[in-house]
Amino acid sequence: MSVDMELRRELARQGFALGTMKNLEQQPKATYYKADGTPLPNLPADPRSMKRYLARGFTLAPPCSAVVPGLLTCDICGKVCKARIGLIAHRRLHRQKE
Repeated sequence: MSVDMELRRELARQGFALGTMKNLEQQPKATYYKADGTPLPNLPADPRSMKRYLARGFTLAPPCSAVVPGLLTCDICGKVCKARIGLIAHRRLHRQKE
């Protein structure tokens, strides 16, 4: 009996399921995002891996700063300002350019 067969029998006796691996290039892939928006492309997207990555705080969509309440945007160029006075000063710059 070969060592490989003995190892297979021992692993099967301990409850491990043995099988051939699928082609890894055909496995589904996804891009996960860190909390700071850094993308991590081509990571496994099978249900087990997805659950593991999402539990660690990764997301499937990049964080969007435009959704944050309290931020004001310029109608002309789209610049985001935290305070109303900053937006007023920024709009003055557009008026001066004209």
